Amino acid sequence: MTTSFCVVGSPIERSLSPVLHSAAYEYLGLDFAYEKNEVPTGALRDFLSASALSGVSVTMPLKTEAYDLAASHDQDSLTTGVSNTLVKSNDAWKGFNTDVYGICQALANVSEPDVTVVIGSGATARSGIAALSKLFPKTEVLVVSRNQVAGNDLEQLARRLGLSASESTATVQTLLAANLVMSLVPAGSYAELWDEIKRSSNSRSGTLFDVAYNPWPSQAGLAWSPSTVISGIEMLIWQAIEQIQLFVSANAGIGEVDRNALYGVMKAAVSSK
Repeated sequence: MTTSFCVVGSPIERSLSPVLHSAAYEYLGLDFAYEKNEVPTGALRDFLSASALSGVSVTMPLKTEAYDLAASHDQDSLTTGVSNTLVKSNDAWKGFNTDVYGICQALANVSEPDVTVVIGSGATARSGIAALSKLFPKTEVLVVSRNQVAGNDLEQLARRLGLSASESTATVQTLLAANLVMSLVPAGSYAELWDEIKRSSNSRSGTLFDVAYNPWPSQAGLAWSPSTVISGIEMLIWQAIEQIQLFVSANAGIGEVDRNALYGVMKAAVSSK
């Protein structure tokens, strides 16, 4: 009997999650089906009630909604107040945040930065702050946000997690002076800033992690030095691997999956797209 999963969000048509998950389940030899469904803000509860799903990947703008619907949460969900993964347990949902793990893996080879600029203040930015607190607890965090209230909330979250944090402005000087820049906003955001950086003759010595991945290179990626850019596809793959571990543990009785093997299979699957 096929076990069903899906990814939900809006917009959802360009999601690569079905490609990643389907490749992984084929490799693992599991009769798991994985699809995508357009679910707008406010409709997640009704969608889940009408479904026979065993697990759900959650993308924008539903991660806070998913957190609120979950009956229990893992620590990263509790820390950030968002869930990007729901696993069915009896008649309730368990909420998880695998984005934190995905960001940690994407930045695993980055040296601890003195200064990190975090662009954005939404759900992914909250996961980014949680990841920074685990990876680079001594870094100074500068929060760049167009939403003053959300930016202040993100700054306070960083401080609660033991990070030195303050709000900053989106300028070329701010970004180019940082050791690490984390662009945790949708593709196309801050277009004028990236154009200005692209025209700048100043050195781009820091690392840029851009959560955007479709299309790639992104506008931010094109403005930076190619050798110091990390694509959001890395986070996407690694957070999906953590989701797959949760799904197969709950529904197939499988213990630890071979994460490196899955990474190779999944990276090959999206590289052909």
